[in-house]
Amino acid sequence: MMLTLVACTSAPSLLSVGSDALKSATQYSLGRLDRLWSTPSKALVMVQRKVGGASEQMIGLENSTTLEGDNLLLLIARVPEGLSAGRFTLDRLLDRVGGPPSPFTRVNDNSLRSATDGVGTYFWLEYSAGSQVNCVLAFRRMQGNSRVLPRGTNAMEVLLRNCVIGTVDEALAPIREPQISLGAIANTSAPNGGNRMLSPLAAPLQ
Repeated sequence: MMLTLVACTSAPSLLSVGSDALKSATQYSLGRLDRLWSTPSKALVMVQRKVGGASEQMIGLENSTTLEGDNLLLLIARVPEGLSAGRFTLDRLLDRVGGPPSPFTRVNDNSLRSATDGVGTYFWLEYSAGSQVNCVLAFRRMQGNSRVLPRGTNAMEVLLRNCVIGTVDEALAPIREPQISLGAIANTSAPNGGNRMLSPLAAPLQ
């Protein structure tokens, strides 16, 4: 189906991602864009919270399409208890946002595509609306050997819903290296006088 597109960018509410997230919305606090745990190029807003032993950031991304729903990147850093020997559980991550976000209605392991970059393997579904609009619902789990994680945690789970006027590769960019592998804090005191990117994950949520 061809869609009529408007040449504007909508700011995400971050509260329309699912019923479970809505129930817990009062636990979120507004965060600063210079404290993001990753570096998505089109971040507009960030909210964060602690739920049990997990810390979360939900980053709202630019959305230039007319499709229902918000573009978002959800990052969950977890404490070690019970996780070291565990495996990535897709259902648990989807439950965090109240189920698959629109326009995706059903997700299972067998329907996912996969690829690997410098920080590991990621998985995704694709949805196309016309010839120019592409959406992805993507997931990955990263360990401490692939990027800096918060003290006291040993894994980060990531969910991306991103609809773009562009290619699937462009839609996947926020969950791929290099945007997912570094935090947004620049440290100018790196050795040899250079600059290096540090993850702010070791700092507590404000």
